[in-house]
Amino acid sequence: MTQSASEINTVPSADPALREGGAEGEGRAPKLGPGSATADAAAVPHAMAGARGPEDSAADTALHAADEGTIESAPVTDSVPSPTGSGGAYANVHSDANHGTMIGQLFEAVQRHSGAPLPPKWVERELTDYLPIENEAQIAQLLEDNRAVVLVADRLGSGRWTAALRLLTTRPGGPLTLRRVRRETGDGFSMEGLKGRKRTGWILDLRETAESIPASCDFGLELRQADDLRDDDSYLLVLVGTELWQRIGHGAGDLSRTPQPPKSVDLFTKYLQSAGITDPRAWAGDHRFSAELPRLRPGQVREWARTLAWAESEYRIATGRSAEPGSDGFETVAKAAGHAVSGWMDVLTNWHCVPGRTSYDRNYLLLAAVYDGAPIDSVHDKILSLARALGERGDGSTRPAGQQGPGLIQLARQIEAEPLPDGTLRFPGPGFAEAVVRYFWRDRPELIEAFTKWTAQLCLELKASQADGIAERLAPWILHHAQAARSTRLLHVVARDWSADRNLERHAYALLVTAALDPEIGQLTRSATSTWVTKEDSPPFLKTLARVFQSVAPAHPAQMLRRLGDLALSDKDDVAEAVGAAVDTLWADDDLRTQVRGVLNSWFASGQKGHRQSAASAFMHLALQRDDSGDPSLLSDPEGTVADWVIRGWRTTLEADEPTVVARRACTAWLDAAAVRGEVSGRICSTLVRAVHDTPTDHLRGVRFLNFVRLAEHWLVRGEALDHEGRNQFRAVLMRSVQHADPHRPRAQGEGKPAGD
Repeated sequence: MTQSASEINTVPSADPALREGGAEGEGRAPKLGPGSATADAAAVPHAMAGARGPEDSAADTALHAADEGTIESAPVTDSVPSPTGSGGAYANVHSDANHGTMIGQLFEAVQRHSGAPLPPKWVERELTDYLPIENEAQIAQLLEDNRAVVLVADRLGSGRWTAALRLLTTRPGGPLTLRRVRRETGDGFSMEGLKGRKRTGWILDLRETAESIPASCDFGLELRQADDLRDDDSYLLVLVGTELWQRIGHGAGDLSRTPQPPKSVDLFTKYLQSAGITDPRAWAGDHRFSAELPRLRPGQVREWARTLAWAESEYRIATGRSAEPGSDGFETVAKAAGHAVSGWMDVLTNWHCVPGRTSYDRNYLLLAAVYDGAPIDSVHDKILSLARALGERGDGSTRPAGQQGPGLIQLARQIEAEPLPDGTLRFPGPGFAEAVVRYFWRDRPELIEAFTKWTAQLCLELKASQADGIAERLAPWILHHAQAARSTRLLHVVARDWSADRNLERHAYALLVTAALDPEIGQLTRSATSTWVTKEDSPPFLKTLARVFQSVAPAHPAQMLRRLGDLALSDKDDVAEAVGAAVDTLWADDDLRTQVRGVLNSWFASGQKGHRQSAASAFMHLALQRDDSGDPSLLSDPEGTVADWVIRGWRTTLEADEPTVVARRACTAWLDAAAVRGEVSGRICSTLVRAVHDTPTDHLRGVRFLNFVRLAEHWLVRGEALDHEGRNQFRAVLMRSVQHADPHRPRAQGEGKPAGD
């Protein structure tokens, strides 16, 4: 029985469900579970606290490639509120609810994954309530002596990520700038790439399940080349699994160590103390916890502590009393926490086995869990709709008339829930709703897809507020299904349908970004998008994919730029516009700019119309950018010339069937600058004239000239420089320059060069 848990996420999550099959290891996935959690925090042996806030990044779970934990006894709970009682939204790639904060956190986490400096405050949060690994001093000395150390674990959940943060933040000589090494999964590695960054703490993360390094790069020997690190006063920590290290670590075995976590009871006590629990030692010594703690891995210890804190918080809210050791409340909380860490399995099994239990009852329980206790409009109709979706026939699929069938109060009491005056349900304890869904998935695996499709469709039918809540809870279930089935088919279907809905579009985007970064199915998802791009004809979905590719590009630049190139082949104008906007956004990344320029150049010269359209759209967005003096930024060149690729961009733009809206805006901006700023006027005019004529082929010269005339006419009407008469005079001079530059125009004897050359 396993629980996924990784090392760095600070958001509560749990498992649940990945209870059967699925140990740590590359390419291995848990078999099922809507509640499978690969929360990094859950596996940290020392870094996580019970009290972590809504600002903690959901996406880091995936981006730091998840260290999973293994638990031999009982599953742990799902997402839990802050044990401090501070509340707040939570987001977790692998938790069972993200409550609306995922998208912004994904952006931040991708940036960290891209090689950008890790923010010191974020690092500080990651190390809150740090408890030293037992061999920390030994590893610290090894790092100081060799500048490079490898943290190896044969199972996910060892605490490698947070151990690396701790080791790097305690180096002598002042604070380091911490960065992840930026690389694509499966790429080689060279120490040469780290050269030149002074006082930097590098983390090379090789934990992703699809990770591999070519044998030709001599990785072990490469780690020995630490002279540049010494010169820069920098350090390197490598995080890797045992199996991969055995393949690539030849020649550097003495640089590797396995983190040894502290005692489980100390971790449990520390987490409870941080959560504000009174007398945490008494809880740690209770037989319901003490017997199991030594068998749990650090991530599960943390989840048990968070679950206990949640149960205690709910008890205080419901009764107004605390659960002091020796009190009835202590027993109540311990019992609820025990049910929660066991996934409520015994409770739900006993409920299902009650004589006379009907499918109607079971579907109500499942529906109440989907709504997470929130009021359900037309509850009986929804129950029957779910029954039909699951393939039920007969009396159970028709609505009972009058007072036939159970009422809502009876149904609620049957599941040991308390109906509250506002129409919501108070479930028996922490994690109950998610446990119900997990139980269903394990008990009826053949109905998982039908249930998920029904829930996804339900989101399209509800009001925005309700749809948001259910979509946020459904997203992790879909991810867990993809992990278990090693298939993205359901992910594809849901994301496509949601992309067509204005309210759910952002959920489709967040779902796909999360899947593309997930350590279990990230590579699978990124590969699948290649097929989706070529076979899909839904513009909303393709536009969502453009945003996804743009967001993931800092983490996987080469692959995502290729996907944008594939998407650029779409014959739909709004999709080409979305690709252009994505490329424009990526241009702002200094590290990506060279690659983006190379992609645009290849698209300019492509024989595919879609590539050229997307390139033109992207280029026009770039053409609208201004430098500090207000001039078009593409004119900025150290030598005062205009780069050839800029001319190619304008040429490709002018070869469209007709100018786009953004092309009109860009040309207006350039002509406004040319009309009033003498220092750039010549370069602008020369650029536009050369875009029309300076080409080895002639068959599109007429199209380019016609579109340039159209753009100039638009500027005459909409331009802001000069008055109308002044613009008319400037346009006339510009048109004469274009005509004079035509190489096929007969020239009179002694005729001079056109203006702007």
